[in-house]
Amino acid sequence: MKKMMMAAAAIGMTGILASCGSGEAPDGSAKGSIDSVRTEYRLNSTSGAFIACDNVTGNTAGRARSTQVAVNFTLQGNIQDITIGLKGQTSDRYDNNYKTTATGEQLANIGNGKYRVTFDANSSNGAFLPQSIIVNPVAVTVKVVSATGNVGGFYPQLVVNTGTSNFTINNILRTVQVYSNCNVTQTTQEEI
Repeated sequence: MKKMMMAAAAIGMTGILASCGSGEAPDGSAKGSIDSVRTEYRLNSTSGAFIACDNVTGNTAGRARSTQVAVNFTLQGNIQDITIGLKGQTSDRYDNNYKTTATGEQLANIGNGKYRVTFDANSSNGAFLPQSIIVNPVAVTVKVVSATGNVGGFYPQLVVNTGTSNFTINNILRTVQVYSNCNVTQTTQEEI
């Protein structure tokens, strides 16, 4: 009985950690956390919140239906690959369409066990983000936008495959708001 209570407590803690943006493999082979989420659009100022846009006007440079997203995370242990996805904040309608698996060469190692995956979120199919992922696109600079029509948001999810176990990291604290219409008001020198 005592072992069962300890196992239940451990499972409960894993759930709490996963919801806070970190997680660990059940067999102890790896652990990790989601550190930040950035996009190519900032709302209203150079220090505004990072947001996503379905339709962009202004200086779009051919990106009227795309939002570049970078997810920074920390991983320790044996990592075979990760599946990264964006989960809808209020609906899971597009969740299965908006994920991809990345292997070692697709993960940008930024030092000390920290990694980045950059991808384009494309809403060109006529529906709101998310729709598709293109991993490791050409990096773009951040743009300041005005925005209307908040349609919800998304947050990152990592499913880490260690080769011997899998674990999931969700970070609902890193939700990115999505707007139906954005207009570029300034292009910065900041890179995503």
